[in-house]
Amino acid sequence: MKGNHWFIAGIIVFLVLMFAIECRLPKKFVWNPTFSHYDKQPFGCAVFDSLLSSSLPKGYSLSRKTFYELEQEDTTQRRGMLVGSSFSRILKDTLGFECSYSYFSPSALKKYATALLSKDSLCWVGDSAVYPQQTFCFYPQLCQSYFFADSISSKVLAEKTVTGEAAHPVAMSVSWGKGEVILASTPLLFTNYGVLDGKNAAYLFRILSQMGGFPIVRTEGYMKETAQVQMSPFRYFLSQPPLRWALYLSMVSILLFMIFTARRKQRAIPVIREPENKSLEFAELIGTLYYQKKDHADLVRKKYLYFAEELRREIQVDVEEVAEDERSFGRIARKTGMEAGEIAAFIREVRPVVYGGRSISEEEMKRLIDRMNEIINHKEDIYGREHRKTGGLDSLFREDTSVEGPDCYGHSGAGADGGPGADGCPGKRSCVAGGSAGGGKDTACPSGGTLD
Repeated sequence: MKGNHWFIAGIIVFLVLMFAIECRLPKKFVWNPTFSHYDKQPFGCAVFDSLLSSSLPKGYSLSRKTFYELEQEDTTQRRGMLVGSSFSRILKDTLGFECSYSYFSPSALKKYATALLSKDSLCWVGDSAVYPQQTFCFYPQLCQSYFFADSISSKVLAEKTVTGEAAHPVAMSVSWGKGEVILASTPLLFTNYGVLDGKNAAYLFRILSQMGGFPIVRTEGYMKETAQVQMSPFRYFLSQPPLRWALYLSMVSILLFMIFTARRKQRAIPVIREPENKSLEFAELIGTLYYQKKDHADLVRKKYLYFAEELRREIQVDVEEVAEDERSFGRIARKTGMEAGEIAAFIREVRPVVYGGRSISEEEMKRLIDRMNEIINHKEDIYGREHRKTGGLDSLFREDTSVEGPDCYGHSGAGADGGPGADGCPGKRSCVAGGSAGGGKDTACPSGGTLD
């Protein structure tokens, strides 16, 4: 259970980290105009409505009713504002104006902005007693439409100036009856982007100030129904009680399933295979590499190191010590049964190859290696015969320790008391079956035997 708790804790920590990273990542903007109260993208109106509702002193509200419905509720309102890039023919003929047609392309705006091209200028030309004349700069794609004023009663509030062309009105006030209608052809500026555009936000407040001391009501009654409601993939599910409960139960079931089945019910049992013995393949590979390299002297050198270590471990002889050659050659001869002169000649022949770097042929390499193997095999054969003859390695060890020098090799005589012989060499003693152990308490004869 402890491991299961750690596993669940790890999943929770991972999800929290992913959520934190996702929240801190830069958001991708969607530049499609919606003018929706719930849209926080650049051309939505969520920030626009929130900022105006807290900034305008006379009040600001949002409605989904038409102008006719609003008029029926409040007959004292004498001003209205229409913001759009195109208007109906009836409205144009009634108020006596014309408006150019334009189409907004988000991709064209992105290309123009990244190219760092110059912006268009919107000049405020309204009542100078209230606001001084000022020029605001916007991208051309945000203020493409403009008016052709035909009515004498129209009053231009802002103009669009283009180099080499006459100024065109983009905002104006038209008197109608006892009231006044304010027209603006730049709807993309009345969005989150426009109200957050530092220096240019003052342009919006100047136009909105033309509403006078009346509260401002923005209506979405003429917009598409999808823009008036909060956009959500589960909008329809949440609006129907049965589907809403089905969605909640599904999410709870998935969460419980993830909690209880995230860990395996039983850990997989690993299959442990017996390690394969690759010693023979390794030796063949090393031999093949040396054979292809044709470095015969190096192969003899490595074989000689193994040969010297074998003699040092088995019979305590160091053939690498030149100063003790005579003693070493004699000891090897006694242990192998070979001639001391023959061993000395071989050792002196192989040393120039090992230490002097003399090059040799393949036949010489084989002969030297075979000779080293012969000496080692002779030593093992002598050990085996003496072991079988004396009944064990213990007697062989005692015999070896009694020999003091090369002149005593093969001596078997002993004094009368079992001590050294007349030539000073220690005598060999053997156990004879059927007697009692003699020669003191430290003898090693088997039970029932005597020292001869």
